Amino acid sequence: MGKPRRKFLVLLLCLVGALVLTAAVARHTDPTAESPGAVQPGPFTPLQAGQKVTFLELGSVGCKPCEAMVPVLQAVRERYGDRVEVVFHDVKKDHAVAGEWKIRLIPTQIFLRPDGSEHFRHEGYFPLEEVEEVLGDMGIR
Repeated sequence: MGKPRRKFLVLLLCLVGALVLTAAVARHTDPTAESPGAVQPGPFTPLQAGQKVTFLELGSVGCKPCEAMVPVLQAVRERYGDRVEVVFHDVKKDHAVAGEWKIRLIPTQIFLRPDGSEHFRHEGYFPLEEVEEVLGDMGIR
């Protein structure tokens, strides 16, 4: 393969890579872009006395980002235990749960309304401040 052809192929591969990266970044930062499994927040319905929302953490023991979520889960339990049910599922031990919730990567956090419908979903590490924003959107103060 000649040098001009090799340079052209390298340039072409770099261009394709840049286009893919640009599209991925644009999709990630566009709040209106939908990804498979993404759920847009639904309308706010005030919680009735005694109702709880559910914060599902779908991950696995030994997964570093999942382990980083442990203090977040503990903080939510401590701060909102009377209003939020925190549930952890190890999807490597229970593959059915991963299939049921259509998990693409771990950790995944799913927030459920008291009626069991999905309010919001997030993939990856989710800082406490952002968890609290979602809970606030759900009427949890």
